[in-house]
Amino acid sequence: MRTTANIATVRAYEVRPEGLADTAKVLKNIVLFAAAPFIGLAYAAAFPFVAIGMLAWYGVRAARKRAVTA
Repeated sequence: MRTTANIATVRAYEVRPEGLADTAKVLKNIVLFAAAPFIGLAYAAAFPFVAIGMLAWYGVRAARKRAVTA
C-alpha cells in the first residue's frame, strides 16, 4: 500500500499552541474592529489638509519651473 502526504494532510496534523496566542489574536481583532471608525474619521478629517498641501506643493513646483524658464 502506498501512502502519499500532501500539504493539506500534513497541516491537518499540526499541533497548534492554544491559549495565550489565540486570545491575543482575538483581542487584537476586537480592538481593531472598535478602532476602525475612529481611524476612518481621522482619514476623513485629514483629507482636506492633505489636499491643500498637495495643491500648494504643485503650485510651488509650477511657479519655480516658470521662474527658471522665464
